[in-house]
Order: sequence, then C-alpha cells, then structure tokens
Amino acid sequence: MSDVEEGPPIEPAAVAALTRMGEAIAAMKTFELKSATSVEIVLDDDQKLLVEGTADYRARRPDRLRVEMTTDVVHRELVYDGRTVTYASPDRNVYGSFDAPPTIKAMLERAAATYDLSLPLADLFDWGTPDAPFEKILRAFKVGEATIGGKSADHYAFRAEDQDWELWLAAEGDPLPLKYSLVDRLDPAGPRFSATLEWTPREAIPDDEFRFVPPGGMTKIGFLKSEDGK
Repeated sequence: MSDVEEGPPIEPAAVAALTRMGEAIAAMKTFELKSATSVEIVLDDDQKLLVEGTADYRARRPDRLRVEMTTDVVHRELVYDGRTVTYASPDRNVYGSFDAPPTIKAMLERAAATYDLSLPLADLFDWGTPDAPFEKILRAFKVGEATIGGKSADHYAFRAEDQDWELWLAAEGDPLPLKYSLVDRLDPAGPRFSATLEWTPREAIPDDEFRFVPPGGMTKIGFLKSEDGK
C-alpha cells in the first residue's frame, strides 16, 4: 500500500516546478556541477550490478564544456572548446576527436546522433530551452519533501513513454535539482540511474580549462560513427 496520494495525471504545480528548474539551470552561464552517480547494469542473465561513480562538469555557455566521468569500471573525459570535441579514456590511454558545431547544445546533439555518445545528466539541460519536452509528459506530481545533502528539497515524479524520472529541487533559493533519478521504461529490466548534484556558479573559467593536452604515451584513435550517424 502506497502512502503517496494520487492526484490528477499531470499536476500543474509539478509542471510549474519543472519550468522554474529549467529557468534556474538556463540562467547559470558559467558553473561547475559535481555529481555522485549510481547506475544499475543488467547482465545477460538479468543479474543487476550497482556501479557508482562521479560526473563532474565545468561549463561556460555557450561554447565551452569539460566533463570528467569516473566509475568502478571506467574513466572518461570530454573536452569541448567551441570547435572540437575530444573524448578520452585515460584508463585505456587513448583519445579521439571530431569537429563540433559552435554551441554546447548543438554539440551534444551531434555527439548523440552521429557517434552514439551521450553524457550523464545531459537531459537536464534541455529544460529551460525551447526544446524542453513538456509535450512528452504523461504524468507529473509532487511526492513530498526531503532533505538532500543537508538542504530542504521538494520531491517530484514524472513519466513519459520511454522513461520515469524524479527530481528533488532545492526548496530555498534557486530551484536547482539536488538529486535526479531516471528509469528506462524501454528496457524490460528497468535499470535506474541516479545522482546527487552540487551546483557552483563561477564568475569565470579560463580557456585553458577547456583545452585538451594528451599526456605522454596517449594514443589518438579514430571516432566510429553509429549505424545511424551521418
């Protein structure tokens, strides 16, 4: 028996909270985002593994991004300087690069469509833009209140055809997400990704932080396009 009270399928207050979150994210022009992540990996025999890690962002809109992702099993870095994306695997001592369009948003879209390369938490940055997928929401409601990292948060849940997701938004100050959880509804095993988030506005981040310099001994390799890549 659930203690969550069910209201209308789409609560206007939940959609309004999502809108405010998007506006708060979009207003951050230069920032750092540190996250502690956990993802369920489903093996061929349906055994689930919980893999934990971190995903740390440094961004300077509209055209600079650096992301470092580390888990129990992999270490990856993405560096975007407004013209080129470099994706490195320090644990394998290799890196590759490709030409990129002149904005973070367009770069992420090309990376996903052409190279099947996606970043954790990237979906959050669609909110607050003209492409925010409000039309895909099938259900939206407030779950309750919580404390995340010592901060009060409002807990919301949402559903679309392909995924369920939850957001814990800061109840005081800018309504930035303090925690995020996503379940893939297209996978019968229903693997979950979740992350706790810490946002830090920066007045400036210098260009050299968005420049990739391969360490000695690292090998450059070609970037394979996805089957649908153009």
